[in-house]
Amino acid sequence: MGAVLLRPSSPAPSFGGSSHLCAKCEQMTPGIPVGGLCASCWSVVRRKAARIARWVAIGTTLPLAVYVTFALPREPTSRLLGLVAVLIWYVLTFLISRRVALVWLQ
Repeated sequence: MGAVLLRPSSPAPSFGGSSHLCAKCEQMTPGIPVGGLCASCWSVVRRKAARIARWVAIGTTLPLAVYVTFALPREPTSRLLGLVAVLIWYVLTFLISRRVALVWLQ
């Protein structure tokens, strides 16, 4: 006739899924997918990825800044344009390398 709804058998709260082991610390965590990371491990991975991305961005931006300094004429407009290009390069390199590091570190 009608479906009977049963209470969940797990005493832990469910956040849209069942509990699985964290891929890094191997603690049972509710609401993460299989092979996922718990909140504390995810924050550690994010910090490591940001640190790697910062070094990659600095390492690629410094040679570009030196090149722009010597290659562009000494006019204020070209210097400002070069500065903007170097800043955009840093931001894009940081974002891309952070994303790559996040995938690589997981």
